[in-house]
Amino acid sequence: MNLGQLIKLERQRQNIKQEALAIGICVPSYLSRIENGLVIPSEDIKHHILMRLNISLDSLNGNRNEKKIVQFKIRFKQILNSRDKKLAKELLSEIHLYIEEHPLDEERLTLLLLEARLMVMLPEVLDMKNNIHILKEFKKEMTIEQLFYLYTIQGITAYQDNQFSQASQIFKEVFQLIKGFRMDDWEMAELYYISGLSLLSESRYILAIDYVKEAISYFNQEILIERSIECLIILGIAQKNTGLLKEALATFERARDINSKIESSEFNGMIEHNLGSCYSLQKDSHQALQHFFYSLDAKHFPDDKVVTILSILKEYHKNGDLQNALVWLQKGLEISEHLSNSKKDLYTNHFSVYGAILLEKQEIIAIFKKALDYFGGKQDYKNCMIYCHVLAKRLAETKQYKQASIYYDLGFHFHLKQSKVSRWEELS
Repeated sequence: MNLGQLIKLERQRQNIKQEALAIGICVPSYLSRIENGLVIPSEDIKHHILMRLNISLDSLNGNRNEKKIVQFKIRFKQILNSRDKKLAKELLSEIHLYIEEHPLDEERLTLLLLEARLMVMLPEVLDMKNNIHILKEFKKEMTIEQLFYLYTIQGITAYQDNQFSQASQIFKEVFQLIKGFRMDDWEMAELYYISGLSLLSESRYILAIDYVKEAISYFNQEILIERSIECLIILGIAQKNTGLLKEALATFERARDINSKIESSEFNGMIEHNLGSCYSLQKDSHQALQHFFYSLDAKHFPDDKVVTILSILKEYHKNGDLQNALVWLQKGLEISEHLSNSKKDLYTNHFSVYGAILLEKQEIIAIFKKALDYFGGKQDYKNCMIYCHVLAKRLAETKQYKQASIYYDLGFHFHLKQSKVSRWEELS
């Protein structure tokens, strides 16, 4: 980056408008030309701009530490491969300090991208949205590798916000971006992994299977056992959701065996939960509930427990055991109070729907409409489709046929959206 671009970057980072930075130094249009590299400022103007940005003139002396930056990149790779949050926090702190001490380093844009990517790993601790907004302003100045990191960060944040369709579209653009450009194997493995996860959430299971197998190949080769287990879980879920239940059970059991051999308890909750889901689909309710309870025992945090509590509620409701369904509905409502912001609205809407059904609430349509608005806003058309059908069926049972027809029709509308087509003739 040239000096003008670095000035623009620092100005935006400090949330200073061009007019405020230019006042008493030069006209805003001249500052704009400096920032766009159209003119080289005089020593006097440069001095005053840097002073106003609280940047030491020593920063212009090129005292950058190239060896340090190389070390940052090596550690960055190790952290992304290992998913070690403690090391991520340490590196994030060191990069941030280096940026503060070297505000005009020509690698600053890359360092800010590394910083933002590490922040993505720590969403419960750090908010990176402002950083991403600033970085987006410099897309024209970015190399393909830098754009790769920017788009990947945007895709992950969209996924974390439950915007699964948007996330998948971004990752699709990343693959287009790097077509013909050689990225390192570890970066490609990471891209295949997060793309597979996003596709899974969007119910595009076949492509998710292909992508996650690419990631597993790299993680196995590098003996990154924990990452391989993560991929096996994603693979098993995709197999389960395409009806390959025997294959899915075998995949989850393989993941459990590997997890047991490395004496780790990190993935026990996820593995047991998904074994429960497989047995539920095989209509073996006893085995399903047993694995769900194992899963619940292995989990420690509300955000992890809530998905299994919802599954237990569904299992009891499916079997007509309304007494136990009410018990687990209450547990779900209680734990919802302790969820993170990203999970609270999601599960509050799920539990409100089950509450409307089990407690036979008079305002059932209003409750379902609120849930449909939420899931529709998140582009979660699968749940929209399911809950439309449930509501329509309940309305038909109570002879509210006109309302029922409205929600049957709306459910089909969401089915078209889920299938990414606009007319029924395009369904296959």
